[in-house]
Amino acid sequence: MGAPITEETVLTALDQVLDPELHHSIVKLGFIRDIDIADDYVHLDIQLTTPHCPRADEIVGMIEDAVGKIEGVSKVEVDRACQQEL
Repeated sequence: MGAPITEETVLTALDQVLDPELHHSIVKLGFIRDIDIADDYVHLDIQLTTPHCPRADEIVGMIEDAVGKIEGVSKVEVDRACQQEL
């Protein structure tokens, strides 16, 4: 069994995921709102910039792929929200 899964390892993996339109890390753009880790399960809450982000499914897929490649992760779940209008 490898090292335990930590928030730091998840953020390191996610830092490699680039927004397909802005070409910047989703971590640096502030999309990641919450990370919960339970054994081999990782749950992420993300917040996208627009209510109808046309590439939201693509971004979620890239997140699932990146986190799923972390040693020891067997399940990844992503919940997405959009910025609320003020």
